Amino acid sequence: MELPWRLWAETVSRRYAASRTGPVETCESVPSDVLPLVRSLRKVPAMTEQATAVIAPVATGRPHRVKRWFYIGAGLFMILVSVAGFGPSIIDQSGRKAPPTPLVIAHGVVASAWLLLFLAQATLVATSRVDVHRRLGRVGPGLAVVMSALVFLTTVEMGRRGYDLSFDVTRAFPPPGSSEAENAADILSPLLGFLAFPVLVSAGLWYRHRPDIHKRLMLFAVLGLHGVPLTHLTGYLIGYWPAQAGLFSLIGRAIGILLLSASAVYDKVSQGRLHPVSLWVPILIVAWEFVLGSVVVPSVAWREFATWLIR
Repeated sequence: MELPWRLWAETVSRRYAASRTGPVETCESVPSDVLPLVRSLRKVPAMTEQATAVIAPVATGRPHRVKRWFYIGAGLFMILVSVAGFGPSIIDQSGRKAPPTPLVIAHGVVASAWLLLFLAQATLVATSRVDVHRRLGRVGPGLAVVMSALVFLTTVEMGRRGYDLSFDVTRAFPPPGSSEAENAADILSPLLGFLAFPVLVSAGLWYRHRPDIHKRLMLFAVLGLHGVPLTHLTGYLIGYWPAQAGLFSLIGRAIGILLLSASAVYDKVSQGRLHPVSLWVPILIVAWEFVLGSVVVPSVAWREFATWLIR
């Protein structure tokens, strides 16, 4: 035998479902004693939506704009730095030692493709096209491998010549000139600094399912490419204003520090706190560069290896 309260509950449920097809006030099947309960039930969705709107407001204001444009701005900045670094010696070839070789041109094309890929990926995420972002990201690993190989080959080719084709790097950082081993070690030293790129890209791909980690690692991988174009720009400017060589080098180092700090500033503005990647990756990069400059590059082992590599 059904309990009276259970029968009453089922009656209310059936009549409430039937009343959904029209206004409660005109539903004759609902008795007057049940009508207040049905009216209160029909108000629940509106109350829920109102509560949701209060609890989870739409993100607006400066932090939202920063999140939307920061990575796009980083991609555009790196493209601008590359154009400013390599463009002058291409347009004005009076200070060049030789025109670009096919290997150098291939390296420039692939490096440009990498920067454009980063900009496209950042734009897709900012416009909520994550599905296209993931499909386009499949070309990233192969492009990174090709770029790493071309960096190695072009640097070794430069070591065998003894100078860069634009002569910008030689003007910015003149080789010691005391011996072939020291010259080779100095010219090939950018290879050691470039090792951070494949490491960061590999880590970023490994954490591709963790967007907060993935995007910061890929950002550091791209920003870490600023050194070569800035060196070229510094060398080009030194060619016209040799007395300001120290100032240009200081500005280049300041830009490098600002780029390492960019992710931390972004975190502080957009989230109010630092992400661990934004804190530890710059520390590790600075520590790695210190070890390279003070221990690895001056070592006899590196000089012998660099001399063997360019033969």
